[in-house]
Amino acid sequence: MTLQKNRIILVADHRKGYLYMPEEEYRGSGKPKEPSKSYQRVIQFVRDEIESGHLKPGDKLPTERVLAVRLDIARGSVREGLRVLENIGVLSSMQGAGNYISCNFDDTMSEMLGFMYYLLGMDNDMVLEFRWMLEREALRLAISRIQEEEKRAIMADLEGLESARNEEERSFYDRRLHRTMVHACRNHFLAASYDALMAFDERYIHNSRARIIGGMKTRDLLDASHRMICEGLTRGNYELASAGLEQHFRLIGQYGRPL
Repeated sequence: MTLQKNRIILVADHRKGYLYMPEEEYRGSGKPKEPSKSYQRVIQFVRDEIESGHLKPGDKLPTERVLAVRLDIARGSVREGLRVLENIGVLSSMQGAGNYISCNFDDTMSEMLGFMYYLLGMDNDMVLEFRWMLEREALRLAISRIQEEEKRAIMADLEGLESARNEEERSFYDRRLHRTMVHACRNHFLAASYDALMAFDERYIHNSRARIIGGMKTRDLLDASHRMICEGLTRGNYELASAGLEQHFRLIGQYGRPL
């Protein structure tokens, strides 16, 4: 199955899961072939090493010279492959120190969401629906998975939110409180999706707070919803936390939409 149609495409391979290859090699062949572009060998090599467990986050890659010899390609092709991997968040490059396996996918995923938002004609209601689904499921999981240090962190965020001196500080603690809740679910796919969404939507969320407060003329209901979420999580009371989250999103739906 072809997942993306372009000059270089990502195709499913029953042996290796997925691999990058030129579209013309795939079309009509019925099955993928080994990558023919030199820089693709670097991408496939790193993927294979990660899948086999030989490379993990924080591990250093062999030098460009070693990779060039090992893969029998020019160093320029090695650098091209490494740039692709860095751009999608698989690698971090440190000047003079080499290349390391990383998991910096937030920017890549956020950029993807941004393109989707505009190219597919999405609107803020779709963004809100996606955020609601992510937070609702995260809360369901987090109620039994949250750790003690996360309970302390989320209550500290609540205290910071309630004692903040201005809207900029309140917006900061608001976002961090929700992020702590989502990451407490211990589902990396869900947490990564949420982080990417919030990176894309950060300005919208800040403005929605201002619109909610402006529409209600008070922060009381919004503050109460955050307290219910936090106290429910720390007490293991799903009904209380869920009621707080539902109230929070009702307020966004009622008052937080752009005019």
